[in-house]
Amino acid sequence: MKRIRFLISVLLIFSATGFGQQINVLKTVAITAGNRDFTSPQFSPDGSKILFTQSGFRGLWLYDLSDKSITQLNDHIGAGYEPVFTKDGRRIIFRVDEYRGMKKYSSMAIQTIGVKKVDYIVKNVRFLSPATRLKNESIIYRKDKDIKAYNMNRKESIQSGGVDETFAYIEGQKIVVHKNGERKELAPLGDGNYIWFSLSPDKARMLFTLAGAGTFITDLEGKVQVKLGIANAPKWSPDGKWIAYMVDEDDGHTMIASDIWIASSDGKLRFRLTQTDDSIEMFPDWSPAMDKIVFDTFDGKIAYVNIEIID
Repeated sequence: MKRIRFLISVLLIFSATGFGQQINVLKTVAITAGNRDFTSPQFSPDGSKILFTQSGFRGLWLYDLSDKSITQLNDHIGAGYEPVFTKDGRRIIFRVDEYRGMKKYSSMAIQTIGVKKVDYIVKNVRFLSPATRLKNESIIYRKDKDIKAYNMNRKESIQSGGVDETFAYIEGQKIVVHKNGERKELAPLGDGNYIWFSLSPDKARMLFTLAGAGTFITDLEGKVQVKLGIANAPKWSPDGKWIAYMVDEDDGHTMIASDIWIASSDGKLRFRLTQTDDSIEMFPDWSPAMDKIVFDTFDGKIAYVNIEIID
């Protein structure tokens, strides 16, 4: 395994108001080794576990920070593509893909941690989006051309029109926002490929990358508030005040460098968390307590950094 070197601290940067904030990188922990090519890590809702998959999004693994154990949950095709935890962190919702000739069929599955049995919410759909978790223990997903909702506690489908929470997603080359029962299509920067989209924790702002143009924060009407520039795979911090992202380079064929950065969500402050010559760090995700950022590396490892944010 290649040795991964990190910055132990970063310089104090002052904001325009004269007040300063500092981010220190306290230590780093590599949690995987061996020959598997792991990717796409995320923290559980309580921050005690890290979920990840392998290249090709086949299967799910869970790392327990308390005893440093790794458990494989399943080996389903497609399970690692944007899975979500239930609010209590006891279950994981994911897609299962099946190929029949040249056609793909997907099912929405749910698995309790520690239990091998997998239950299904919906099966064998030609187009099925990943699930989005809502506050009331329900999920929203797209089934073919329809928006569907499912209540995890009652274990039953519910009317998506009755969902009073704002949610949004990418559809084609548009951002689609559902708010107060109304559906609105937006293209804030014109036609293009909108990727890495997410709503802020308070559901008041949108974060996305427009391929070839950079990463932006807008309001729910699509008005640009912040231009972050090159800030790929961006992720909101749980309090909405920070964005973790990667700054990567390629040679036209493959990635040749990448480091993890953090920016304030107003775009005024930027901190570089990794600075390596022999490792390529990608796809960060925040812990709920904002004291860790997990990421994968180009050679298939999962690691996290302990950080300290000083106001």
